[in-house]
Amino acid sequence: MEMGLNPDQFALIRAGSKTIEIRLNDDKRRGLQVGDVITFRNVADGTQRLVKRVKSLHQFATFAALYSQYSPVSVGSAPTADVAQMVADTYTIYTPEQERRWGVVAIEI
Repeated sequence: MEMGLNPDQFALIRAGSKTIEIRLNDDKRRGLQVGDVITFRNVADGTQRLVKRVKSLHQFATFAALYSQYSPVSVGSAPTADVAQMVADTYTIYTPEQERRWGVVAIEI
């Protein structure tokens, strides 16, 4: 499976500090299984790719519930970010309607 990442999140995964990728639990992600390989593509430079294996998958109803379970750094946020700020940042990518429809998934890589 291939997933696009913004340059900042791509760099954090490459550096090893971001170990949890956050996504809607849509049909594409529901097909993921532990052990699967994901190729992450830097959306700003389509030639940059990272290959990671799925270590675990955890489903949540909301981004807030998910973020309360992980350190901010592990999900690609600033060390001092709080749950409300991380949710607000996520809502610039996904809508609350999408969150309600699909739920969310934490993909440990």
